[in-house]
Amino acid sequence: MNDLNDKEFQTGNLFGNLFAAYDDEAFKSSVALFAKRFLQNGFDLGWFKGKKCLDAGCGGGRYAIALSQLGAASVVGVDLSAEGIADARRRAGDLSCQNVTFETASVESLPFGDAEFDCVIHSGVLMHTKAPLRVIDELFRVLRPGGMVYGLVYATEGLRWPLVQMLRPLAQAIGFGVMDTAVAEAGLPVNRRRTYLDDMFVPYIDFYSWQCLQGVLSQAGFTDVARWSAGRLDHEENIESYARDLRGFLEVFEAAASRLASQSHRLSGLVTYGRDLCAAAAGYADQLVKDADAGRMTPEQARELAIGQGHHRFVAWKK
Repeated sequence: MNDLNDKEFQTGNLFGNLFAAYDDEAFKSSVALFAKRFLQNGFDLGWFKGKKCLDAGCGGGRYAIALSQLGAASVVGVDLSAEGIADARRRAGDLSCQNVTFETASVESLPFGDAEFDCVIHSGVLMHTKAPLRVIDELFRVLRPGGMVYGLVYATEGLRWPLVQMLRPLAQAIGFGVMDTAVAEAGLPVNRRRTYLDDMFVPYIDFYSWQCLQGVLSQAGFTDVARWSAGRLDHEENIESYARDLRGFLEVFEAAASRLASQSHRLSGLVTYGRDLCAAAAGYADQLVKDADAGRMTPEQARELAIGQGHHRFVAWKK
């Protein structure tokens, strides 16, 4: 197996493992986020009724199931993770979603004919692929004229992603097992376990300015490319939630530092360095919140410094 495919399978297996850990309540909450985000951006949920949909990079199947619940005629979810696909099938069965099927496949070479789907979901996947332009071309190819793609891509600027880039080599040297245990000892919920561990251990991670992302989508043939401004509903919702998210990284590295220090572990220095980086980022975010509250800067200025462009949630259409 070449390096590209090997990394792609590692990505699928990582996400499959992390999504499978969601209990039923957490999973249902993640399913509900789909409709909430569309509603908060003024999208008519009735549009999905009767549509043939594809969730390209479906993970544990939460958005494929959401599409089924919104009245799609049929939904196919594809992912490289065998564990993720098995978990998605179980979840769909438990929730009586009869019109959803799941297949193991790569988003870089989708096993479907041209113009098969009215709607393609591609959320949180593109920035983890080694050949993003090929993936975008595949999404366009399988979409019917008049069809829509919805996606989420990591954006640039702010505090979180530069911090993640510094933490990744440290976390990977420390090891997944130690960091996973630290997440548990920090008492973080399963959805935050997923975000922290996938950010630190996914083989590929990339970031896009809106101008770049809009350009590559338009070049592939998509039209009416629009970035959502509402319904974020996660750590880039506002500066306070962003600061809490950064403190979560600090709590994880503090837990790891405590565990390894008690063992006189050779990796204690790396963990301590990571903890100090997290403390600096979290402290700066907290100070921005205080400055905004005190009127030393506007909330918009504080948000720009802390969050930057956040995430890009977008819809685009095929004429």
